[in-house]
Amino acid sequence: MKLQLLIAGQLPTCLETRDVWQSVCEQQGVELEIIELEDEQGQYLIDKHNIKSFPVLLADGKVMAVGRPEPQHAAAILQQLLIS
Repeated sequence: MKLQLLIAGQLPTCLETRDVWQSVCEQQGVELEIIELEDEQGQYLIDKHNIKSFPVLLADGKVMAVGRPEPQHAAAILQQLLIS
C-alpha cells in the first residue's frame, strides 16, 4: 500500500497532521510519503484527484482522509486500510 500525505506548506494544521500520520505510520511500520502541494508532484495529485481541501491522505491513489484527525482516529483508519 502506498500512503501519501499532501500538505500545504508550513501551516500549523498541516504540520500537526503530518506529525499525527507519521507517528501512527511509524507505530504500524508503514511508510508514509509527505508531499507539498507546491511541488510538481503535489500539483499533479491535486489535478488528478480534484483535491480542494488540505491536508489529505491518499492510499493507493484514493482519498482516505481530509483534515487533521485525532491520533486514535488516524490509527483506526490505518488499521482498516491494512485489513482491506
